[in-house]
Amino acid sequence: MPAADEIAIVGAGIGGLALALGLARAGRNLRVYEQAPQLKEIGAGVSLSPNAVKGLRYLGLGERLEALADEPPTQVTRHYANGRVLVNFIRKRTREQLGAPYLQAHRADLHDLLRDGLASLQPDALVLDKELTAVSDDAAGTYVLGFADGSQAGADLLVGADGLKSTVRREVFSEPEPEFSGFVAWRGLVTRDELGAEQSRPGSMVFVAPGRMFVRYPVRQGALQNFVAFSRVDGWTAEGWSQTGYISTVRDVFADFHDDARVVLRAFSGEQCHKWGLFSRQPLPRWVRGRATVLGDAAHPMLPWLGQGAATAIEDAVILCRALIEFDDADDALRRYENARRGRVNVIHQASLSGGKRLMQQDPDELARKPVVTEETMGLSLYDPATEAL
Repeated sequence: MPAADEIAIVGAGIGGLALALGLARAGRNLRVYEQAPQLKEIGAGVSLSPNAVKGLRYLGLGERLEALADEPPTQVTRHYANGRVLVNFIRKRTREQLGAPYLQAHRADLHDLLRDGLASLQPDALVLDKELTAVSDDAAGTYVLGFADGSQAGADLLVGADGLKSTVRREVFSEPEPEFSGFVAWRGLVTRDELGAEQSRPGSMVFVAPGRMFVRYPVRQGALQNFVAFSRVDGWTAEGWSQTGYISTVRDVFADFHDDARVVLRAFSGEQCHKWGLFSRQPLPRWVRGRATVLGDAAHPMLPWLGQGAATAIEDAVILCRALIEFDDADDALRRYENARRGRVNVIHQASLSGGKRLMQQDPDELARKPVVTEETMGLSLYDPATEAL
């Protein structure tokens, strides 16, 4: 079957926009349907391991990404109470050893790079305020997308990049219900002025306790400190997975943590922050059905303990983009995409599950002997989606 004439991408997150940008650079006809009326990212940081950076280089964003992102010299894991260093990864040789830097950025900045790159090539490709509610296909194999506003759109090839609660996944693939991990997380940003220059330190710091973890690192060249605080809870009873959190609650939960963690929470000027429950499910056993496929969290939602969620979505996007460009037959391209990605993602998914259990349940001192991030897991960053065999 020849290459698809019109490609529909559902979801304008990092993975969906990365795929759209790559296809637009190749001159492909595409539309990105996003349910939000305005395209904006929740203010938070994102870690981009070298494998993700290589994928973004393929999309032509390497220089601009490095200009806006931070490159941490170290990643330090510390004891939650006394601040003692448990694990210290020196990042000075990351470029040399892994082929690209390890970067940390404001998620909105990365999102803007992708969106602006797409707009410069295909200004009308992104369609906002289109909440997908139904998917069907006709006898000719063309997909019909139904939206909440009553409108419809057709496509020859469909890609679900619409996250953990993917409508494409629900409509096209059978799926189990997501499972609550037992953890919630709060996140926010603190300005340099709020925090004080003496606390705007370079590098990433992680404070670990049984059942709790606090992460902080600078973005925008230290102008902001991103924090993410994780805690085990008995259950998640809210109707949604994303809720408003209160900084007073976070301060109480982490009241016994070292001052280098608590100073960020004290400096946070607002009363509310973002809070969400951490959900996961097993990756799909099949990523392709007909001429429909999925990527990122729609295909393999994973817990954040290895920091590979955004990276694997970018990898998916680049591999799928390459397959659709390099192979004339769309069905062949989709098979090659699935075969190239499924095994690797399963390995990362399981490593993240096991790493999280060790990180959040053991005595912090055990991390010095059995760190979650090891040379083996660091080796995941050797992967280059731009050159991986298809």
